[in-house]
Amino acid sequence: MNVREIIDPLEQNHPCGENVRSNTAFREIYYRIKDARNAARTAERSIIPGETITIAPAWHDVSNLGLQLLSSKSKDIEVLAWLAEAQLRLRGFSGLHDVYVATVSLLDKHFDALHSIGDGDVEERFAPFAGLNGVGGEGTLIQAIRLTSLIPGGKFAQFSLWDFQLSQRPNETERRKELQQAAAEAGVAQMSAYLDVLTGCIAAFDRMVEILDEHCGDQAPPSSNTRNVLQEAASAIRMLAGIEAPTEAPLAAPQALASQGSEPLPASETDGSEAIGLRPVSAEMIRSREEAFELLIAVARYFRRTEPHSPISMSIETLVRRGRMDFFELLAELLPEQQTRNAVLTAAGIQPVADKGG
Repeated sequence: MNVREIIDPLEQNHPCGENVRSNTAFREIYYRIKDARNAARTAERSIIPGETITIAPAWHDVSNLGLQLLSSKSKDIEVLAWLAEAQLRLRGFSGLHDVYVATVSLLDKHFDALHSIGDGDVEERFAPFAGLNGVGGEGTLIQAIRLTSLIPGGKFAQFSLWDFQLSQRPNETERRKELQQAAAEAGVAQMSAYLDVLTGCIAAFDRMVEILDEHCGDQAPPSSNTRNVLQEAASAIRMLAGIEAPTEAPLAAPQALASQGSEPLPASETDGSEAIGLRPVSAEMIRSREEAFELLIAVARYFRRTEPHSPISMSIETLVRRGRMDFFELLAELLPEQQTRNAVLTAAGIQPVADKGG
């Protein structure tokens, strides 16, 4: 994927070209992409639980035709959304990163000129992006992110966030060992480089959301589902590779710790592991929900290293994973039966919401 070809203007006076839905010369390629995308989605829905998940061949058509249209015919929001779905499956987080980078550039330079399914209404124009994230439920991109490999070079649906989350359950020891082995074979250097790709993807996504919020206000497409699952994937990679989460403030010196009633643990109290300087933490020092989760993940890593047979690390990781879910995701995990969930929602005075993932 050549990002430059997507973001370069098509013509000096018409940088975004024409709307392919109204141009008879380009309409045929638009519907070919749309049909390929629908075929790919249908193929994925037809996979029986327990079957090996593979990438539907039609996603290659979505990617190739989408790149062709965006680079030579029209700069289109809906096609960008389809390209994000395809590139994530075909190239993992690198592909999604490239689509976000291209989208940011187009939004920044040609916000009002970009084409879509509704060129007049703001909410309708950006409905394709809302569909990726989901409105009142999970969008079309969320499960695909969960199925993207956490291991560099891994195949789609292999060693994924979904596998990682399942591996936190007490009866999934073998799955957990396989993930840890795959991460060990990749090595910390490769895992760290892969994490950098995902971190760049999140940064590009956040910039895209920032631009949309600036221009659309309260009509901007929702984004929290996407951000949360990308951050979950980044946290999972850190945990598998033993990479510490970035911190802005350095660890306090031992003397400072002692003055605040906290001291470094002597080696005799760490089961033979290295002595650790503890940074005093209070609620006032935590600046965000995500920072609190990262702190808990660091605690989980400590217990995984020092007490590998203890359930403490798995319990904390499960707590963090569930804390990052939205209400309906959490309810679905705690109450797998749809009828039971609906009964609970109805009793609470909440109208059950159908899945709008597409």
